[in-house]
Amino acid sequence: MADRSGVVYEPKTKKWDSVESGLDLGWRGRACVVDGILYCYDYVGNIRGFDVRTGVWKELRGVENKLPKFLCGATMANVGGKLVVVWERKGNVKEMEVWCAEIEVEENGEGGVVGRVEWCDAVHKVPHGVVNCSLLGCFDLRISYSAP
Repeated sequence: MADRSGVVYEPKTKKWDSVESGLDLGWRGRACVVDGILYCYDYVGNIRGFDVRTGVWKELRGVENKLPKFLCGATMANVGGKLVVVWERKGNVKEMEVWCAEIEVEENGEGGVVGRVEWCDAVHKVPHGVVNCSLLGCFDLRISYSAP
């Protein structure tokens, strides 16, 4: 999926197409899918999920006071079935911090989606002026190693 003016790619048919207008109108930023729900942040910085079964956007409840508003620059990934959000935040005057939150998400049985922030913290600090950096993506990477 693209960030805006959405397009989708169907690997089975190897075709690109435009997304339906209800989906396209609701999202902003880097999105990901967890348990069939497409999560992203909306135009006022709240995390929302699009349920493809009902064609409805739903605000993720339960995380409102535990996370900042994501107005730009946040990226999301499905890591082991959890919603992981990574974003930049100004640290002190001399550094930029990369923050990460891991969120357990689920449908609440009443048609909504709820989240529980399992942890949220700075994971890396980058000195200002050393490099011009920006978050581009977030990936679930698993490495296994067997000693010879």
